[in-house]
Amino acid sequence: MPVTGTKELVAALQHGIPSRIRENVEEALHKAAQLVLFDMEALTPIDASNPGPHARDGLTILAGDGGLSYDIGLPTRDLAEDHFWFRFLDGGTKGGEVSYRRNGRRFTMRVPKRPALRILERAMDGNRDEIERLIVQAIREALREGV
Repeated sequence: MPVTGTKELVAALQHGIPSRIRENVEEALHKAAQLVLFDMEALTPIDASNPGPHARDGLTILAGDGGLSYDIGLPTRDLAEDHFWFRFLDGGTKGGEVSYRRNGRRFTMRVPKRPALRILERAMDGNRDEIERLIVQAIREALREGV
């Protein structure tokens, strides 16, 4: 079965791959997600003037598809709401006033113009070769052990 994307890979791994290869790939993907998370934390700046939680405090990984996929960053709605300013760091701002709602109340704040840091994209790009190496190694080891 030709595999062209992530969904096809997950489907192939769930249905036609021996359990030993699957276990090894799950471990490799967990390590890969941790690498990306570590780099995201390093790339996310801390606002020294903010005494409260920082955007990097909410960054985490969440496994899906039985360990064959990971959401990295702010994977839940609660985390995304609690650390909403991460999207401004990651995507940049054009500056000006921003209105938002929290706990049923409406707030407005002044946001400075800020370039996009592209945190997740840079963390993924910086680890792409290592992620590929981990997955290939996991499959190779399982095949050597005799699936």
